[in-house]
Amino acid sequence: MTPAGDGPLSVVVLGDSTAFVDESGPQLPDAAHLYPNVLRDHLAVALDRRVSVTVSARPGQTVREAAHAVLKDQHLQFDLLAQADAVVIGLGSFDHAPAGVPAALEATLPYLWPTPVRRRARAWSRAAYPRLVRVTGGRLRRTPATEFTRLFTQVLEQVRGLTWGRAAGVVLGPTSHRAAYYGHRHPRFPAAEAHQLRLAGEYGFATVPVWPHVLAHLEHLNVDGIHWPRPTHAAVGRAAADALLPQLRGDAPRIGLPRTAQGITPPSR
Repeated sequence: MTPAGDGPLSVVVLGDSTAFVDESGPQLPDAAHLYPNVLRDHLAVALDRRVSVTVSARPGQTVREAAHAVLKDQHLQFDLLAQADAVVIGLGSFDHAPAGVPAALEATLPYLWPTPVRRRARAWSRAAYPRLVRVTGGRLRRTPATEFTRLFTQVLEQVRGLTWGRAAGVVLGPTSHRAAYYGHRHPRFPAAEAHQLRLAGEYGFATVPVWPHVLAHLEHLNVDGIHWPRPTHAAVGRAAADALLPQLRGDAPRIGLPRTAQGITPPSR
């Protein structure tokens, strides 16, 4: 463990809206009950060291958007990830959600013109989505499984490359839902969750299944049936911190080098 006088431990969270939304809606980033801040406080006490957390998240962020960011956004790459002591990846929930209206069609809606046409198209999409999920039995995903694998491994490898073997890392499993918008269906969630966590483990990341922490508080989910109440944020934050602590203390290996650089001695920092 680095001495406390050497500055704060830097943690970067790559996530989606679960990082900043609770049962009452979106919260300010410094809200103490959100899981990134619970994680920060838990680490600070356990390590007797100041901890700084930076969250890079957006509503409905998919693995495709995250891969583009870690590969193209120089601020995220070099100012945040390359300086991180620990990285938390909380992606996949939106990717594994049941597909109703095809994602490619949804992506075109903001560009429709004139405005009345765009509004009618959005209203049709919102109305049709749960019906189409029910028709397909919820078997289709927003991001097909093979495409998710390709993009998620890109994210994992890029994080390892930018941190060059120095950082601790944990991947949070995806969350499911109890949402009318998704037709109350999610038959392929267990397989998707297992696959995502298995991939993360293969790339050297610790893993934390999230859905078990949600199940105990289903009656307190946001009205959308997706976003977590405070007790779930607390449980996820503590579990993520506990998964990072052995790596940060030197009792477990960190996430290591990207596969193309394995066998090369990492430079000192």
